[in-house]
Amino acid sequence: MSKYTINVTIDLRLLAMKLRERGKKFVRVHEIAYELGVSPRTAGKIMVSLARLGYVVKWSEGVYMVLEDEPCRADNVFEKTV
Repeated sequence: MSKYTINVTIDLRLLAMKLRERGKKFVRVHEIAYELGVSPRTAGKIMVSLARLGYVVKWSEGVYMVLEDEPCRADNVFEKTV
């Protein structure tokens, strides 16, 4: 029995914009899994990636809070030396 796989690329910035447009403050991993047609495990990995990029924050087990502001990028942060 052979295993069939497919690789799909997801534009995380576009997904974050869609989440913001929904107007919901919180999103569950299972909702993302259902809407994208992927497993909850894969949806969890997608949400972790969005959290790393600063689009969402983990709120509780399987629930993320959607941030309204654009994420702060590390290369735009300047440290003050006193």
